[in-house]
Amino acid sequence: MKNLKTTMVMLFITSGLGLGLYSCKKDAAATSTPVTVTEADAAELATDAITPTTGGFALQVNSSVSIYKNVALSCGGKKDSTISKTSASGATPAYSYNLSWDYMLTCAGIVPSQLTFNFTGSSTFDGPRMSSDDKSTGGFVLTNLQPTASTYTLSSTYVRNGTQTSKIARKYTFTSNLSITSNNVLVDKTTLKIVSGTAAVTLTGTSSSGKSFSFNGTITFQGNNKANLVLISGASYAISW
Repeated sequence: MKNLKTTMVMLFITSGLGLGLYSCKKDAAATSTPVTVTEADAAELATDAITPTTGGFALQVNSSVSIYKNVALSCGGKKDSTISKTSASGATPAYSYNLSWDYMLTCAGIVPSQLTFNFTGSSTFDGPRMSSDDKSTGGFVLTNLQPTASTYTLSSTYVRNGTQTSKIARKYTFTSNLSITSNNVLVDKTTLKIVSGTAAVTLTGTSSSGKSFSFNGTITFQGNNKANLVLISGASYAISW
């Protein structure tokens, strides 16, 4: 009887150790899973790079057109300025940026033909799903300046390099390079809002575990503060602001 009890105890201890080892292996496997930036993360970052509430592309377009309407410019003359903006206190999402701009008006004779902008600086935003700390650069060319036209035509290159932190799920960080390029964006001369056009989006980077990622897509501006992002996979994401 004593030997039977001893055997049962040993079996119990052995099985417990086996379960413990299995649990440790399972936990180790879970914690070592590489962090992967998903398509949904890419869509979130692209959306934040567009919307004015996060200091994005739409706000920079508005700022550039405002310069043409409100700043006295002479043909062939260059000007430099610094534009700093911060969202209202307590706003969600919140943003802040500080950009150095230079711009030059080109004329055909004495008639303005295009306004060229370049800017560089830093920006941050803090939204409900993601926060970001970026360096921003861009170049805009504004044409269709004649008074008889109801819209401006904008060509653009807009780049943001930075570090993002997801606030949902595993809450990981990643570094990214995001570019938005276009040559047919139309901006209403009265409201200074984007009314139509398309832009190519490219996003590359590395997750905190060292895993690289790459996403591409197209943004179609629909007017009324709306746009639609379609990634190369075919997935579609509505953007509004």
